[in-house]
Amino acid sequence: MNVLRALLVAVTGVLLLLPLNVSAATKKVIVGFHRPPADHEENLVYAAKGRINRTHRQIHAISAELPEEEITRLKKDPSVAYVVDNIKFTLIRPTEPTSAPPPEYVDSWGVLRIGSDVAAARGFKGAGIKVAIVDSGIDYNHPDLKDNYRGGYNFVANNADPYDDDSQSHGTHVAGIIAARDNGTGVVGVAPEASLYAVKVYGANDTGGDMATLVAGIEWAIENKMDVVNLSLGFSGDIYSVYPGIFKPLHDVCDKAYKAGIVLVAAAGNDDREIVSVPAAFDSVIAVAATDQNDQRAIFRMNNVQSPLASSYGAKVELAAPGTVIRSTVRGGGYGFLEGTSQAAAHVAGAAAVLLSTGIADANGDGSRADEVRLKLDDTAKDLGNPGRDKYFGWGLVDLAAATVETRKLHLVRKNGPPRFDMQSIMLGKGSYSVQVKNNGLERVVVNAPEGNSRDFERVFAYSFTSSLQDLGVAVTLNEAQTTLAFTPRGEVGTTADITITKLAP
Repeated sequence: MNVLRALLVAVTGVLLLLPLNVSAATKKVIVGFHRPPADHEENLVYAAKGRINRTHRQIHAISAELPEEEITRLKKDPSVAYVVDNIKFTLIRPTEPTSAPPPEYVDSWGVLRIGSDVAAARGFKGAGIKVAIVDSGIDYNHPDLKDNYRGGYNFVANNADPYDDDSQSHGTHVAGIIAARDNGTGVVGVAPEASLYAVKVYGANDTGGDMATLVAGIEWAIENKMDVVNLSLGFSGDIYSVYPGIFKPLHDVCDKAYKAGIVLVAAAGNDDREIVSVPAAFDSVIAVAATDQNDQRAIFRMNNVQSPLASSYGAKVELAAPGTVIRSTVRGGGYGFLEGTSQAAAHVAGAAAVLLSTGIADANGDGSRADEVRLKLDDTAKDLGNPGRDKYFGWGLVDLAAATVETRKLHLVRKNGPPRFDMQSIMLGKGSYSVQVKNNGLERVVVNAPEGNSRDFERVFAYSFTSSLQDLGVAVTLNEAQTTLAFTPRGEVGTTADITITKLAP
């Protein structure tokens, strides 16, 4: 008699193939399909004597454990798009300096180096921005974090308690860099008013951390409408450049998160090699390299001796940020020093939160501000190394002092016809602004604002120049959430003026 291997059961008209225990060697895989997985797709896995670990919601895939001899057969099924190994990722482990750094570095030097204090003085502290830390969890009772902690999920234990039990307090350290409160004690984060969410994908002793768990964590971020996701983790090595398809589930969910408007930030790696870790190597993710206190490429030290660890580099590096002797929060309510690209990535994630809190506009109208945030951080970075983008620093050191200067420019030209045809408009948010006019021949400039939704305009100011090269500087306060200012030039045909509008600190 043949051995019965499976039992066919009819449930409400649907046939479910339920596997019995099998003794063959099994492998953890992710099975991708051409449509969202439902009963048919789950039955294919069961028919292959598999055990389903997770059915994904944001990508068309199921994480499962299958007998090795069944995987080849399953790949040939027309419903299956791919079958890849459920690769194990690691936290980008920092080094731990064994002696205290010099006094000038005791406080949050990295936060200051990237201009977070200047952004905070302008009123931009990340308020209202949701940051998901996909990591080992957060000590949500820490006095510097508890007021900003808003929740999360534990994908290792599959429960709602994402407390950090990592020996290095990896997730808690990252959380403090991003959003430790400005409360006069301990440390301060880059975005001290941002909302923190712990997405725990690593447990004690590096449990968890496989690709399926990471995918689930990023799916959670999409479904819970996070604004920024920090990924201080990675898979290093040459394999992505040779076999990119094996990372397809993670690649797809990162693409989906980015299209949903989430800014994704990841550590480049600590391998001192010209290879950027996955997922930092994905186009949808900002890859961050680390710098030291002298704005040089970070070399990490242990026991005061140079170790073989240094910031990874390569063409995929987009930005650089502080990553050596970084003091931040650790579990149990304390503080500690760690260094690595994990810490550098956290600085950039915090910077993204700050920039989002400025109200940066969706300039291209695609429904997402993630691309505008990325472009702004790149354009305003402090260039390091070779001019332009290079493999060690990307576009340079992230610079919030430059990124949060809200400056708009107009070029007025007097042409033939009525002056109203030469009018140029600009939309501004609530606040006070400096308006600088560099004149090149105009006789007069008139600035109006529309009254509500009508076609009537209210005069904001008008100025008649006493000479053709006279410049003008005025301050304007706008009380509405959005106001359109219309600038009209008057004078001889061919005369011009350049207008620079800068938002002032509150």
